[in-house]
Amino acid sequence: MVRYPDLPQSAIISILKKDTGDMLVKEVLEEIKKVDETIKNLTVVVDDVSIEYRNICGIVRRNCFQNPFSVLLSEINDLLTRKKKIKYPVEIDRLTLSYNVYSLNLGGVKTDGHGYVESVKAIRLFYPFDTTTKWKQKWIEQWTKTVYDEIGNSRFQHIKIFINPFWSIKEHAKILFSNLRPMIAAVVIFISAFSMITCMSLKLIRSKPWLGVASVVSAGLAISASFGLMGFFGTKNTYWNICISFLVIVTEIDDAFVLIASWRITDANDNVVNRLRNTYREAAVSITLTSLTNFLAYCVGMTTSFPLITFFGGCMAISGYREEKGLHPITLRSFESEHNSLESNQQEEEFFMKIKNQIGNILSFPITKVIVIILYFANLGLGIYGCFSIRQGIDWQNLFPVDSPISRATNVMYSYFDEYGFTLNIIINETLDYSDITVQQNIELLTKKFESHPHISDGRLTVSWLKYYKEFQEHPVAKYSLAGYNMSTKQDFLGGLRKVFLRFKEADEFSSDIVFNEDESDIICSRLFVTAKDVSGREIEIKFLDDMWKIAEEVPFTVLVHSPVSILIEQGIIIMDIVMQMFWVTSVLILIVFLLFIPNVICAFLVAISVVSTITETLGLMSLWDVNVDVVSMMSLILCVGFCINYPAHISYAFVRSNLKNSNEKLRDSLYHLGYPILQGTLSTTFGILFLYKETYFILVLIKIVFLMTLETAFHAMVFIPVVLSLIPLANRNENFDYVFVRKRTSQNE
Repeated sequence: MVRYPDLPQSAIISILKKDTGDMLVKEVLEEIKKVDETIKNLTVVVDDVSIEYRNICGIVRRNCFQNPFSVLLSEINDLLTRKKKIKYPVEIDRLTLSYNVYSLNLGGVKTDGHGYVESVKAIRLFYPFDTTTKWKQKWIEQWTKTVYDEIGNSRFQHIKIFINPFWSIKEHAKILFSNLRPMIAAVVIFISAFSMITCMSLKLIRSKPWLGVASVVSAGLAISASFGLMGFFGTKNTYWNICISFLVIVTEIDDAFVLIASWRITDANDNVVNRLRNTYREAAVSITLTSLTNFLAYCVGMTTSFPLITFFGGCMAISGYREEKGLHPITLRSFESEHNSLESNQQEEEFFMKIKNQIGNILSFPITKVIVIILYFANLGLGIYGCFSIRQGIDWQNLFPVDSPISRATNVMYSYFDEYGFTLNIIINETLDYSDITVQQNIELLTKKFESHPHISDGRLTVSWLKYYKEFQEHPVAKYSLAGYNMSTKQDFLGGLRKVFLRFKEADEFSSDIVFNEDESDIICSRLFVTAKDVSGREIEIKFLDDMWKIAEEVPFTVLVHSPVSILIEQGIIIMDIVMQMFWVTSVLILIVFLLFIPNVICAFLVAISVVSTITETLGLMSLWDVNVDVVSMMSLILCVGFCINYPAHISYAFVRSNLKNSNEKLRDSLYHLGYPILQGTLSTTFGILFLYKETYFILVLIKIVFLMTLETAFHAMVFIPVVLSLIPLANRNENFDYVFVRKRTSQNE
């Protein structure tokens, strides 16, 4: 178990006495022995093949792995009478170099002055699997599930059992995300109904309920095409990806709302072709801009989503012809009365578009603009304040409700087995002459530096092939077996290592700790092991691993530090740097792309500032809302980062494109064009994401981040950006891009 580079795939059983007392009593040990025998003898039929543990067990020295404590269960009487004593944390036979690491199995241990066990509060049994053969994976999964079900359903008089919490988390995730699949239909129905209702008008002829459905269908086509393409290229699908479907449905229909809003302000008496042309003239540039920035933002996060407008454009044209012919918006039957009124050249303003005269007028007052600026800085200040209290890494003990089986099993693990929690691989990733006394001294110094750390066990649990090889050279047997070898020369040092030391049965395990070059004339890589001690809790884990990296950097050769739980701890150290780098790169890309499409430096910087502000405020507020920056929140932020780009880009483009001269008129005009679709998108996202709600950390984090980012984005797009643009003289220049492009083409033709 010491040499596993990753968390071993194992069945793990933790056992406590029901009264949480000493477990070294007869009735408890007999029940534990019964559990051990039940697990080893359990038979599962998979594809008409009977599978026992011996068929899938992890192999150590050509035999099934055997828990050191399991061997002692055959000597219960000797244990109780203390004829057989347990040396804790490790029992080493210096003669044969064999050892038993009892810290793997025993927790809450009290020892006497000589290091022998006096009492034990918890016992843990490991049953690692042979994962070298892929076709055994199905056997392993079925056997593991059957074992946990069998043990979980058993009733014991003196003991209580907790199964591996990491396995439970994985199984819980499978069940959770499987149960979320039916909710996709529910959110599709809700968003479709919401879109249909909000696309209605007071005049039925001008209502577009089916375009609301088409917007959801368009998002569904994007999801199907994206997942199909990833499957074609062999990308592995994970349970977490089910959340992507929800996010796309609730966030990626805003472009459809923008197109519908642009269509509404076209001349109702014009033909469909001209109305469609004018709609795209109004909206296509900003939609293309936001699609491209979304694409680049997701590429930074190694995820892509590129919504297109061609499908929805076709649906909008069909709706236009329906409107032109005076057909009912729902039944598509003739609707002559309103059709005649439509042709009367009276273009009444849409009810929902009157936001121009409401929010726009309110934001035009000087006092309102001052309040908006104050609110922006207050909001940003609160976000920055929250960023100073950001907690990094996952609190494994807080992932599930306190009374859940997973939380209880996790608490047992941290409460009783954190004294010697895990092993660190100290990897010397460089070709060295290990016969050189200076090299040996440097390695010994490195080992002592690690062992001197308060969260590293003493040398009893250090496993080093070099240490044992040097001890072997002093052993009486070595006088004969190493006769003729000069240990001060590299050739003899390596010859004695390969041909003598590693051929002893007890030393064979060290073979996996040494990597020779092709002709075995050099050791190009080797490793030793030290054991972490009393490392529990997110902050201690992060500081501990950071200290280990610093010690590794102090030696004159390349040293790497790794442990089975490194991937769980490292994310707490590097996750914030990754998040900030990703967002700064995203902001720069947005700035560049915006300038390529809209050559207005002020607007480009304002959009970039808006994105950075939204992210900063989201990070700060989520910290105040008890959300850590970890793998889960980072994935949620990556999935949502494209969303915070859309509305600021849309509103900025609408502002600079407006032909009105007065700044307040441009403010009202931009909100007239895009205020309502932004409101539609904000409400659909806020309500739609609630369909994901589950009392689980992963889901709650996603919902909180989407909620915060949606509200922050809406504030910046509907309030902050229009107000700031109206206050900056250079931003109020008329930017008639259509006129510029037409004049260029005319000049070229002449």
